[in-house]
Amino acid sequence: MHHLPVVDISVEEKRIAIVEQPLIGLISMHLPLSCHGQQQKFRVTPHDLQVLEGAEAMLRCEVSNLAGAVQWTKDGFALGFSAVIPGFPRYSVLGDRKQGAYNLRISNASITDDAEYQCQVGPARLNSAIRANAKLTVIYIV
Repeated sequence: MHHLPVVDISVEEKRIAIVEQPLIGLISMHLPLSCHGQQQKFRVTPHDLQVLEGAEAMLRCEVSNLAGAVQWTKDGFALGFSAVIPGFPRYSVLGDRKQGAYNLRISNASITDDAEYQCQVGPARLNSAIRANAKLTVIYIV
């Protein structure tokens, strides 16, 4: 029995072994991915929320086995990856990366905040992207 040199390559979440066979050349085989860790998943997803104008709104988003970058969107507009959101002085992301908590706080809610929000976790290290939506309804009191 002789040992063959193996090159192990990961490409787009697929593990491929390339083995050099004497007299044949290179052979490529698809191998199952080994699970070095669990997939990222939501521990807490944001839920639809109704708040009175002027109140604080908190949309919760917590991720287990976090691998990717987290950001929020408002009606499809990306708010970015920072805890302080440029152009949105009443918005902030509260939480702790170690705990996987990325809660969106909107202080002094106004009608302009009435929108569809999405917590997005990007792909990374063999983890697929995940997303969770919530509708914020701001109730105007006359």
